[in-house]
Amino acid sequence: MDWTFLALVVLGVFSIVSGKICEVPSGNANLITSLNKKLLRSVEDESEEPNPSVYLGLRLSSTHSLSLELEYLAKLQTTLVPSLKSSLSEHKPQPITGLLALQALALRAACADPITATLNDKTVLQHLKQQLHHEKEHIANSNRPLTNYYQYSLGVLSLCVNGVRLNPHVIHKLTEAQKHSAFLHKDSASVDTEAMAGLAFQCLKDSAELYDARLNEHVQHALGAVKAELVKAQDEKGLIGNVFSTPLAVQALLAMNSAASQCSTAVETLVTEMSLGTFHNPMAISQLLPVLHQKTYLDISKMDCTGEDDSLVLEPRPPAGDLPPEKVMVRVVVESSEVGPAIYTGRVRVPKGSSLHDALKEMQRQKPQEFTFETVDSLWGPYLTTVLGVMTQQANQTYWQLIKSPDTPLIEGIADYKIEHGDTFILRKSKW
Repeated sequence: MDWTFLALVVLGVFSIVSGKICEVPSGNANLITSLNKKLLRSVEDESEEPNPSVYLGLRLSSTHSLSLELEYLAKLQTTLVPSLKSSLSEHKPQPITGLLALQALALRAACADPITATLNDKTVLQHLKQQLHHEKEHIANSNRPLTNYYQYSLGVLSLCVNGVRLNPHVIHKLTEAQKHSAFLHKDSASVDTEAMAGLAFQCLKDSAELYDARLNEHVQHALGAVKAELVKAQDEKGLIGNVFSTPLAVQALLAMNSAASQCSTAVETLVTEMSLGTFHNPMAISQLLPVLHQKTYLDISKMDCTGEDDSLVLEPRPPAGDLPPEKVMVRVVVESSEVGPAIYTGRVRVPKGSSLHDALKEMQRQKPQEFTFETVDSLWGPYLTTVLGVMTQQANQTYWQLIKSPDTPLIEGIADYKIEHGDTFILRKSKW
């Protein structure tokens, strides 16, 4: 008898009977409710563009403010939909696979029918299928998607959750990408991409009746490989990649019905980070909340929007303080390549608690002839695209890497990282 196999079976059974998979330790209900409210509070911020991922996080929670969720869904329809229509109607349509995928998931989470939701001349799902076709063709011609494998996986997941049979060639491109270790950021494995691909593969496995046996075998193999990569990527604290990539990775492990031993430490560490206030970006919270409520994006397919707990209520905001804030000094260095010398160095004083984005804006305000920068809106907040007139582009796989001197890459965006006195930040044009 294979005693190793028997031990794994016993452990697997024990994890099922002894508790839920990836369960949050008891005694944290108030902390989870507080995070729920923090995400709900973000939907009231008129300065932020509506984000379908935030809506998904709210819908996959166990408690709701149904009126605020309905208002936010209306904002998505009035703000995001025109933007999607514009992108799709341009002479050279922009690749928007990820946004289309999230919009289709949001509609399903609202128990609306994405089949009847139209953008220009097609439904959302038809546009998404077309986007994935273009992505597939680009992989065939250029060996990479138009966007990236994260968005490609998200598109596959969205169609699958909505019960759509995908083109087998689209699925095959994703299994081949996994087989050839293409889920990368620079030279390292991208945990976010692995996790999203894992969710997509699990959904495809659950929909095996739609596909032939050979394709199902490829999906099953890719699913097992992704799971092994995610488990292997865990550090001693249970974090998978970093604290902000871990929630999506735990979603994937939860969807794969993983043993409690493969995610319990990760969940405990996430709860600790919650108590420290680490999670304040709405996008990050939106990926964490489902885990705290034992849900994943795959659960969207089973939502019926009836009998939901409508007890979540926001307290009034506390009044703003009157004391002038303490000032801190920050230094910014700009490097236009990974090997070249700095092309700019400057310093600026900003109020304590300011973000790196606040510091860059103040530096541009004080020294407009010396320092300029530009950003675009993204689901994670402002994304740095141009510094001193030097642009980065997805087409040539370049981006502005944010580094805290001497050599610590930031895992938060420019609007999220709170600077401390004496910090030095390097903005370095890099390839991913």
